[in-house]
Amino acid sequence: MTKIESMIADFIRKNIILIGFFAIAALALTVRWALLDHETGDWLCYLSLWINDLKKYDGISGIGQEIGEYYVPYMLFLNIVARTPFNDLHEIKLFSILFDYLLAVSAVLMVCGRKKILTGKGLALFSAVLLSPIIFVDSAFWGQCDSIYITALICCLYFLFRGSDRLAWIFFGIGLALKLQTVFLLPVLLIYYLTTKRISILRAGYAVFVFLVAALPAIFAGRGIRNTLTIYLRQAGLFKALTLSCPNLYWIISGDYEPFRKMGILLTLSILGLSACLFIKRQYTSKYAYMTLAVWTSMVCIFFLPEMHERYVYLCCVLSMVWAAMTMRKLDIGVSAGISLVCLISFKPYLFQQNEVRLDHLAICNLAFLVYLTYRLLTIPQETPAAVPAAAGSDQIPDEKPEIPAKQSAKKK
Repeated sequence: MTKIESMIADFIRKNIILIGFFAIAALALTVRWALLDHETGDWLCYLSLWINDLKKYDGISGIGQEIGEYYVPYMLFLNIVARTPFNDLHEIKLFSILFDYLLAVSAVLMVCGRKKILTGKGLALFSAVLLSPIIFVDSAFWGQCDSIYITALICCLYFLFRGSDRLAWIFFGIGLALKLQTVFLLPVLLIYYLTTKRISILRAGYAVFVFLVAALPAIFAGRGIRNTLTIYLRQAGLFKALTLSCPNLYWIISGDYEPFRKMGILLTLSILGLSACLFIKRQYTSKYAYMTLAVWTSMVCIFFLPEMHERYVYLCCVLSMVWAAMTMRKLDIGVSAGISLVCLISFKPYLFQQNEVRLDHLAICNLAFLVYLTYRLLTIPQETPAAVPAAAGSDQIPDEKPEIPAKQSAKKK
């Protein structure tokens, strides 16, 4: 080996993880680039029509009209797309793809902290997020914006665990201004507040402030305040169906829309209330405990709430990846992969018109995953009051405590 070859080999050896990050990033972009031209029903029937309507108005006056079903920030983005000379479909997809990368980075930050990003675990999680079919199908194939609001939610949790509740609520507000499904994370924030007493509920005002500020462009453009702030209320009642291809409870049992809708909402609130009692009684404070709660809560919401779309499971997929990466347990990783696989299969009826998919079977799979997550939630070792998170700004937050084998525990007694 020549001296130059030796220097190159040494450089590769010393920077192999960093090179791996760049290689995965390039591969992920190549996969996404191949999907940019695909047009789905959402583009043909909704997004392209909204953009054409926005083009009829000058400046931002179009978002002052009742165009589209999104809250103001994303409609403002579509209004910008309508003014540019580039391919509208490509712009929408590339914007979501950008957040695919930000989502992957924020997930690695959550698990590894700022000082340990360039590790094998960090590279594995970065790869899992960017190369997950759920992620690139949603952004590059479907042209959806789920990676944008979920990036905000991962940042919300990251700052919450670091003790910066102001930033946590700000990112929660950003997520809420993008997608209503952000509220799936609200029980986690409230339980964290009641259990740890480390954050102030008054800081939730930052989330409200962000949400209200996000409405201002539409209000200034002439849309009424009430009409703007109630977009989500109208959106929630848009489809009168217990489930919209989401493999959940209503593919296993079903009935008349109105009574089952009320039952589903009350059942969800009751289950989440029981989890709050459990966490408050056991005084959980660790990062692992609350990531387990976040995954479990999102699964409870998509499984029991009515009017769920199949895409809403995307949040469960990402949270479960982060959760499984914390302990690297084989069974946890398998469950995370299973949640993503079931979600991907549930896309087939809409995206590929493959109506032979048995959503009731997929619903039973999701129920099994929820049962396992419930078991993991109930078996988190109880913490002592001394087991509090690290000071604000630190990446060193206590995770799951090691379980003491039964024989060893008996000997100690």
